[in-house]
Amino acid sequence: MRRSLLAALLAFSSIAQADDYLIEKANVLISPIEAAPEGTKVLIKNDRIVAVGPNIAVPAGVRRIDGSGKWLMPGLTEMHAHLPRGGAEETETQETLFLYLAGGVTTVRGMLGAPEQFNVRDAIKRGDIAGPTFYLAAPSLNGDSVRSADEGREKVAAYADEGWDLLKIHPGLSLAEYQAVAEAAKEKGIRLGGHVPQDVGILNALAAGQSSIDHMDGYIFWLGGQDHVLTDDELAEAVKVTLQSGTVIVPTQALFNLLRSGGDKEALLARPENRYMRPDLVKAWGATVDQIALAANAQIAPNRDRLLKAFADGGVKIALGSDAPQIFSVPGFSIVREIEAMRHAGMTDAQILEAALTVPAAYFKDQDCFGVVKATCRADLILVDVDPRSDAMAMTRLSGVMAAGRWYSRERIDSELALIAERHASE
Repeated sequence: MRRSLLAALLAFSSIAQADDYLIEKANVLISPIEAAPEGTKVLIKNDRIVAVGPNIAVPAGVRRIDGSGKWLMPGLTEMHAHLPRGGAEETETQETLFLYLAGGVTTVRGMLGAPEQFNVRDAIKRGDIAGPTFYLAAPSLNGDSVRSADEGREKVAAYADEGWDLLKIHPGLSLAEYQAVAEAAKEKGIRLGGHVPQDVGILNALAAGQSSIDHMDGYIFWLGGQDHVLTDDELAEAVKVTLQSGTVIVPTQALFNLLRSGGDKEALLARPENRYMRPDLVKAWGATVDQIALAANAQIAPNRDRLLKAFADGGVKIALGSDAPQIFSVPGFSIVREIEAMRHAGMTDAQILEAALTVPAAYFKDQDCFGVVKATCRADLILVDVDPRSDAMAMTRLSGVMAAGRWYSRERIDSELALIAERHASE
């Protein structure tokens, strides 16, 4: 039984055809603030949008997608995510990739590098397996992997030469090591992203030009948010220094509120998306929630919410990211949880759309065009049921997904998800 399921999964995971497509009869959302005129069509060839408008030349033999009553919009970007690392089964990798697509994620910033990820990225691009476009962070720079400023410089040079898209910062670096890494990164033209080491601090990270600060823990430590309710003046100072730097904030709010302040274990175990993960892994997640409860600080999650709201209202660049796969953070479906967490913190629908589309596209604008329905840009699109400008959760209610010009209908997605769930039910 298990072998037949595996064979079916691998066969079904074969890539969708990269044909020419015409998406018609849909309402088209060009960007978070711009809707196209009624009757706009979108023509796709290979992995590119080639024409957008009501009167475009349609080649013979094009495959038509009927978007009647739906909204066509850019696909979502997951700005803090992971691929299974060395030793993972091929099936686990393929499942993870498809789960991202099933959640409308067409672009991923992978935040913990391993050499085999280049092969996975290339296989997706060739069409050997289904998955989103990946931008890859190099293996972690941390207190164990970097033991001197010179070693930090050497690793930056090596990673830049190997072709990684950015460098991943983890805790443990000294200020001297971090500054050496940042200077070398600037010389090599490669970004830094990730955590803020305790010995470095927010102000030094911002001054060094760290392109993204993920999880916001560095801010909580800097402001003392584990000990008291953050004041309006403290929040305003955080907004001011971050605006000046231009750094992108990737809050991973749903996960880190759970990690720092705990959560309802029974509600987490009852989440329907858990069926797409290994049962032993979900059980382990539940045990982790018990461990978190022993040291949970109820002060931190409300302060994180207040900080995120202040950033959003103050004009700081915020990008959608959920840190999947992680404890109760199932790839693709974790986007639902992150949008829920952003709304709980008080972010508006417009602010969430900016975080999902505009900010990630600007972050990678030197590498490709996506996050907008525009000719010459990558054909990363999702078809949703209602106008997401009036309800950001609409981005999670999908009728279909196009990733780099390959179309995955709702029926295709549901069938694949059923296979994944059935496989794990048999384990």
